[in-house]
Order: sequence, then structure tokens, then C-alpha cells
Amino acid sequence: MEKIFNLTSTFKALDEDDSGVNITGYASTKDFDRAGDTIMPEAWTKGGLNNFEKNPIILFNHNYDKPIGRATGLKVTENGLEMKAKISKSAPENVATLVKEGILGAFSVGFRIKDADYLEETDGLKIKDAELFEVSVVSVPCNQAATFSLAKSFDSEAEYEDFKKTFKNSVDLAGQSLAKDEDSFEASDTPDGTEKSVQKEMTMSEVQTPEIDLEAFAKKVADETAAKIAIRQAEEKAAAEAEAKAAEEAEVAKAAQEEEVKQSIRTGIESGTERLLADVQKELNDRNADMEETLAQYKKELEEKSDEISKMRESKRVFADRSEKSDISKWGQDFMAAHMLGVMTRKGWETDFARDIQEKAGINYAANAADIDQEVSSQIEKEIMHELKVARLFREIPVNGGATVLPIQTDAGKAAFQTGAATSGNLENRPQVTANQYNAKQVTLNAYRLISSTFMDNDVDEQVLINLMPMLVESVARAHGRAVEDAILNGAGSITGLDGYAAASSTTLDISDADRLTAATLLGAREQMGKYGLMPSDVAYIVSQNSYFDLLNDANFQTLDEVGSDLAARVVGTIGAVYGSPVIVSEEFPAEAAGAPAAFAVNTRNYVVPRLRGVSVEQDYEVMNQRRVLVASQSLGFEEIIAGASGAEPSVKIDFVA
Repeated sequence: MEKIFNLTSTFKALDEDDSGVNITGYASTKDFDRAGDTIMPEAWTKGGLNNFEKNPIILFNHNYDKPIGRATGLKVTENGLEMKAKISKSAPENVATLVKEGILGAFSVGFRIKDADYLEETDGLKIKDAELFEVSVVSVPCNQAATFSLAKSFDSEAEYEDFKKTFKNSVDLAGQSLAKDEDSFEASDTPDGTEKSVQKEMTMSEVQTPEIDLEAFAKKVADETAAKIAIRQAEEKAAAEAEAKAAEEAEVAKAAQEEEVKQSIRTGIESGTERLLADVQKELNDRNADMEETLAQYKKELEEKSDEISKMRESKRVFADRSEKSDISKWGQDFMAAHMLGVMTRKGWETDFARDIQEKAGINYAANAADIDQEVSSQIEKEIMHELKVARLFREIPVNGGATVLPIQTDAGKAAFQTGAATSGNLENRPQVTANQYNAKQVTLNAYRLISSTFMDNDVDEQVLINLMPMLVESVARAHGRAVEDAILNGAGSITGLDGYAAASSTTLDISDADRLTAATLLGAREQMGKYGLMPSDVAYIVSQNSYFDLLNDANFQTLDEVGSDLAARVVGTIGAVYGSPVIVSEEFPAEAAGAPAAFAVNTRNYVVPRLRGVSVEQDYEVMNQRRVLVASQSLGFEEIIAGASGAEPSVKIDFVA
């Protein structure tokens, strides 16, 4: 509530000195007034006095232009807020003299209610937190028992109903008598003149010659007794409600504890199973898809936890997007798993898992063999693509054989303006091959077989294979992905690779001097590319892991949060950019040594990846060794379209030197 309320109390003049008059009194007490309101002493202990204590100026009649003194002490006691102040002798309008003579004997405390409880029994407020704004010396109203309606301070009846409060003025004449009630109302001035305020008058000083009004005194005793009874009833009711609530909370806590125990048991089982699967996955990755040794190592544990693994796998399968049956693409992952399982078990599409998938998908393999085989191959390719970063920089070209001739158009020289009656032929290659003649060129695209093989014991349980299928497929994909990345960077077999195609940069990194790769070094390599380095979007930088960490220390290297996510969406694997060209990091760089590459600057349009058909997974059985041989194969290559020349290099490498 942002309204400011004024609590008016009397004070006593204690003594005086050369500088002014000292006064003291209670700003508020914890007693209930006739309206059923009370300000708890602890309401002033929650930071509500902090702002006033920074500049404790005493005003006259709430006039900010008339400071008359300074508060010298604020103390929260068990009875309420006790205040001491000194009124300056130089205060305007002879205030100090009037205080000394007892003519002025009250101060008004302006405060804001920050937190309160509504008491239904007394229809009043129990104020628990308040903030003190200002203190003024004011004239005590002639009628101390005047009352008023708080509703006049609110903008609407609804706002008033929210509070249900009525403040009344009361005078306790040192416990001897009560004055008669008459209506009175006094509004205090605020600094901006716009906030509403209400005053609650309460006399706290002694009266010299009070006249005892027995009727009023009896009414006061009756009111206080009724208030105490109401409070006691409210406390008893609150205690009963608290006891019932405590019992309810105890039941809820007990149920939650039982559920927590059950959950911990389930979590323990699941976490143990998940740790086992994580260990198997790590071993498969470390052993480069050597399934035989890995499955043999964990054979016992996998068989013991077969049921748990199966339930976890089923719980993670989502069928929400498969409402349409007969759509092979929606079941691609399942068909791939069924195909791999059939190959491993030599049962083809006759495994229970394969029959279950065909039934759920509403697709029969016998009638859709070609389409399903194509989808399976595509799914395996997608799994491998997830492991590729460098290879995805370059265009793939489907080929129909191991060697395919591709005609290409080389760069042409400039045409010439005619200067005479006739112009000789001037269409030439750039650089020139034959004068006045353009020679077409062709390049041979070669696709080489990439094979990964592994062995599997004959006695591996079919259910274990089903549960581990995602990890087995991922391991095969990672083995192929790493081999493709290594071949493109370093060359392998008949594939030359960037290390063989790229021209050496004039700038090198000295291992002995611990030289670091910088954005300036990459820019220098791009300059050496000539016309192939003109377009930043056609250039990509491929760096090793250590070189990537070197770039992070360079202010000119822009990370993804600086260049935006659009670049990462267009170039998979991007970790940043240097002057508009993406930077790709690869783990397939050789160890740092003299002559080994640290980074490449490449024009991606000048290199292609020819691919012959898709990925196939086959098997054979070794009777002597009682084991199956699993072979995953694909055919691809890496070719440079146009060879580099001095001042026009499609790729440049930055090498280490000793």
C-alpha cells in the first residue's frame, strides 16, 4: 500500500540547554485502538527506519520548508517505538518556547504500511512492517476522542473493501479517563501535495488535571476486554488450524518420502544401466568399432541387464510422428536397426524385431525391398554424415563407376576491343596455354573403396544386439567418418588429400619458439591464394585442436556468438570466423612436428567428393572360428578440379617448422 499514514502522539519536554529543548515520547505502541488496529514493535525492526535515520530532521506541521530540530534517538522497545528529539531555539514561529510552555505537545509520525495481517475478529489491522517517512511537531486537536472513516482516503469502495480498516483517535489519559467522542479529521501535507494521507491521533503524555468520565472508562474496559477475548479466540483458532495443517503436511511428507525411496530405487537401477551402456559406448569408440572384443568384455553384464536396457530403449522410442503407415521414411531408423540385426544374426528380415517393425509400420519387406534397402542405406549415410565436418565443406558428385571423366571449364583470358578492320582470335586460357586458342580440360573423378570390418562371436544374444544397436551403428559411422576426414586432410591410399594439393604458405609456425596461430597468419595464407581467396564465402579455414585454442587468444578471431548462428547453419562444424570466412576444427591433424600442417586455407568450390552408390553392410561366417565377420563399406574419393599456379592457389597450408 503506497498511501502515507500519520500517527500523532504527544510528547513531554524534558529539559533545555543553550541550543534547544529536548523532548521524548512514544511514536507508536502495541496497544489496540478502538478500530481494532495495532502496530507491533517489530514492525520497525525490518529496515523501515533506515531512510529516516540518514537525515532525521524534525518538521513543523508537516511543512518541509520549516525544519525545527533533529531526532537524537530512535529505540524499539517491547512497548513500541520510542523517540527523542531536540528542538532548536532558532526554530521559526517561537516553536521552542511554545514546546517549553506546553502549548505545543504532540508530534505526528508519517509512515507507510509495508505488511499487515487483517484480523477478522476485530476488523482491524495487525501491522507487521512499516516504513518511517517524516516526523513533525503539531498542535494537539482540541477534541482528542474524534474518529474518522479511512474509506475517505481511498479512491474506490473496492479499494477500501480490500483493506477493511478504520482508524480512530483515542486518548489514554495516563490510565485515568477517556475523553468524549466527537468527529474530527486532519490530513497531513506531503512534499508533492498529491499523495493522500490520514492521521491517527493518539495521546501518549500525561494530563495534569484530567476529569474522570466513569461511563467512558467503563466503555474502555469493556472494549479492551472484548478485544482480548477476540484475540484469544483468534489465537486458539489459528493454533487449531496450524495443528491440522501440520498433520496434513506430515502426511504429505510421509507420502513424498515413500515416493522418494521408490524413485531412488528406480534411479539406482536406471543409472547403473546407463553407466554400463556409457562404458560400452566408450569402449566401442576407443576400439574403433571392434565389436567382438567389446561385447566379449561386457557379455555377462549386458545379458544380466537385458530386460532393463530393453525397457529403457522402448521408453525412449517415439511414435507420435508415425500416424501414417506405409511411409518408409518415418520408419527409417527402425528399418536400419532391423537390417543391421538381420545381418549380424544371419536371419535377414526374419528376426522377431524385424517382423514387429513391419507390422507396426504396415510395410512388408518382400513387397518393398528396393525402397527399404535404399532407405536403410540413406540412414547409414546420415549417421556417417553426423560424424563429418571437413568433408561437408565440399560438394558431393554421384558417379557411376570407379573412374568418371568430368569436363570442366577453366578460367578464360580477357577479350580484346577491335582496333582495325579485323581482329585475330583472342579467346585463350588463363593463364595462356596456346596463343589465340582456348583448350578445354577434363578431370577424372576416382572413387575408392572404404571398408571397416569387425568380428562377433556366434553366441551373442539377439536381445543384447537389439539393445546395443544404436551404439553399434554409431560406432560404425564414427569409424567411417574419421577415416573420411583423415583422407581429405592427410591423404590415404590413392587419395592425395589437402596436404598433398595445398601450396606451402610463406609463413610457418616455429615449434621451438612456441609460435601461435593467429587470424593474421590465416589472412596471409588467404592472400597467397590470389583470385581463389577473393570471396570470403568461398574460403574456409581448417585448423587443428591446438591451433583453435591459439585462435581463442586472438581478438581478431570471431566466435559464433559474434558472427551469429547463420554461419553455423550453412557450414556444419563451424566454431568461428576470420574476416568473414568460417573456421572448422578437426581432430584428424597429425601430431605437431616439423613439416606437419597446422592449418589449411581452402577454396571449397575447387574440390569435390565423388561418391559411388551408398553404404552397404554385409556379413560372412567363419565356421572354423565360430564367428561372424561384419563389413561396412562405401566408395568415395577427393579430387582437385583445377590445379594451383603461382599467385593463384586454391589451397594453402601453414606448416610447423623445427
